[in-house]
Amino acid sequence: MKKIAYIILAACATVLGATSCNDDFLERSKQGAVDEKSAFVTYETSYNYVLGLYNMFNGYTQFSGPAPVSGALGTSTRDIWSGILTNYGTGIGNVTNPYANQTVSIPTSDGTYTNPYVWIRMANLMLKHIDEPEATDAERLHLEALARFFRAYCHYTLMMTYGDVIYVDELLTETSEKLHAARDSRLYVADRIYKELIWCSQNIQDAVAEPNTVNSDVVKALLSRFALFEGTWRKYHATDESACAANDWITGTELLEECARVSLEVMENHPTLYYGNSPDTHPGKGWGEMWTTEDLAGVPGVLLYVKYVADYKMHRLGHFEHIGSASLEMPQCTVDLYLTEEGLPIHHRDVKTYDYTADGRYVESATPYDYADANIYRTLRKRDPRLTQMVMPPYHVFVGAGANDFTPDTSNGGKWTEYLRIFSSRGILNGATGVSTLPNPAAGYHFIDHHKALPSGNWGGNVLPNVPNVQTIGAYDNSVAAAGHQMIYGNKPFQRGRSGYFVWKHHACWDKQDQNNPREVSDKPVFKVEETMLNYAEAMWELGRFDQPVADLTINKLRDRAEMGRMEVSAIDASFDPDRDPSVDPVLWEIRRERLIELMGESFSFEDVRRWKKADWFVNKQHYGMYLDDAAASFGKAKPNTGGTGILNPTTRLEASAADLAAMGGAGHLYYYLDPLKAGKGWLEKYYLTPLPSDELLLNENLEQQELWK
Repeated sequence: MKKIAYIILAACATVLGATSCNDDFLERSKQGAVDEKSAFVTYETSYNYVLGLYNMFNGYTQFSGPAPVSGALGTSTRDIWSGILTNYGTGIGNVTNPYANQTVSIPTSDGTYTNPYVWIRMANLMLKHIDEPEATDAERLHLEALARFFRAYCHYTLMMTYGDVIYVDELLTETSEKLHAARDSRLYVADRIYKELIWCSQNIQDAVAEPNTVNSDVVKALLSRFALFEGTWRKYHATDESACAANDWITGTELLEECARVSLEVMENHPTLYYGNSPDTHPGKGWGEMWTTEDLAGVPGVLLYVKYVADYKMHRLGHFEHIGSASLEMPQCTVDLYLTEEGLPIHHRDVKTYDYTADGRYVESATPYDYADANIYRTLRKRDPRLTQMVMPPYHVFVGAGANDFTPDTSNGGKWTEYLRIFSSRGILNGATGVSTLPNPAAGYHFIDHHKALPSGNWGGNVLPNVPNVQTIGAYDNSVAAAGHQMIYGNKPFQRGRSGYFVWKHHACWDKQDQNNPREVSDKPVFKVEETMLNYAEAMWELGRFDQPVADLTINKLRDRAEMGRMEVSAIDASFDPDRDPSVDPVLWEIRRERLIELMGESFSFEDVRRWKKADWFVNKQHYGMYLDDAAASFGKAKPNTGGTGILNPTTRLEASAADLAAMGGAGHLYYYLDPLKAGKGWLEKYYLTPLPSDELLLNENLEQQELWK
């Protein structure tokens, strides 16, 4: 059987999947149309139907991550909710995170609730007809396992969002009692999900599975994800599990054991990590290239991915990071979470800081500085390389006669070229003139074969002359850099923000851009071994079995790929990170840190901080920006668009007055957003579970709203 074995929209499957909920449509289907009678005749027709279930991984815009997201922020919507990233499109002098601002309300309707049940119905329709197709025993088992996998996935997304939910394992009709059922206990739902995934892992037919489709490793990866979530949720939310023994339901501890078991099996099947395949030379490039690679087929550790094909199925996740609509950045509190290149927290007693020399070398600082209170060049210097692949590093260049032409600013001993030297050049050098030109990404693919390269530009190749490019009011002033002061304004309406830490995770220089239409074809992973490794490390700690060999098998493999210092478990004591949440064990804190950093921008963090019952620690932080050594000099002729100094007063947590700034020595962090707690806001206990849509309560009289939302 020859197929395009990619997760691409399957036309026939989509048509049937979109209409199969309507029994009247099935009865009235025209001759020759794909309907319930013709879809399940052979293995081939049934498999084409099941292909439609893969569409749930496309999300409701481009890409879903672990749960549906929406909008131009791509995979990071839920990372904004967790507080580790920021959407700067919401204005100045307020609280940007809806959870921190307490603006989350009960929706009238919500696809997060209804859409999984649409997919569940599609799966149940396949299962209703599972005995009908002409198929071998292996093919029939494979079809059943696929349908049950997707059904389990959808029930998992419902359970992790709402807790108790209605479990549906049959094809419902208009008279089905389930349409008016009360919610099932999450203990029961979790047990059903667990048993379903165990059955799938034992019965899915790897010999039948085509490349880049669900196989036993993908099933185990989902089981690993689900088991860690529910096992830790029950521990940290003190879930009453008394009903488990009476009903023979799986317990939280047993789920953690299952997480460790299946995670190790996946890790043993995929022992190698991806180190990148481009000519880029920046450290740890494999981490970033996982998201900017044209073809993930055969890439080590990728278990399942969304395949994009030119002129057929494309996205614009990277394009959004090139244009004025981009609104995703990193706050200083998350920058401070990244370790140094040696693997130490920034306030560790043995941490080192470095100076950059005119000849491009790094030497240990004679006078140490604080990474949390230093200009952006110093803050990002010799940190975990995943940081500068997540946020665009600083530089300054001169724009030439054409908007796409530039020359580096080599003044002041080349201090502005530090990161231009670390990253590949995005420009094409004219040897006769010494001027480089950015190619126009709107014109085609592969003008240059680099992934992360500098300087940056927009979709038309117009050069961004300075990073950071902070929103200001006033004139562009090259004399700031000429005088040796850090510039914070790029004079361009694109790739700008408020913190100075602009996110460029999906930024691929080779990918084609278009002002109005999706044109990118870089593939996006859905399941990969890196997540499973982190699941294993965390589960082993929760089971009391995390030690140096486990660290070497998991976290240190990730750090080796990132080209940074390894974790030494014995060195992690109570004083290892003075910034740690003191209620969290120091080793567990480092395991969780690694997870947040490795999966940054993939939308896992909102589920993580909820299951750890630590959302308040992360969500309630004040979001402010980079540090300026001399604010007046850095602003130059431009002015802060806050209407004041634009600098945070660390004592009042408000914008510093002119007198405050003078007393602070003229230096400080960019101010834009209020401290949630000082504003009388912050995370509420009821946010740990999402409220049910009010329309659903009207349709089903036996549904009850979440207790804390009543």
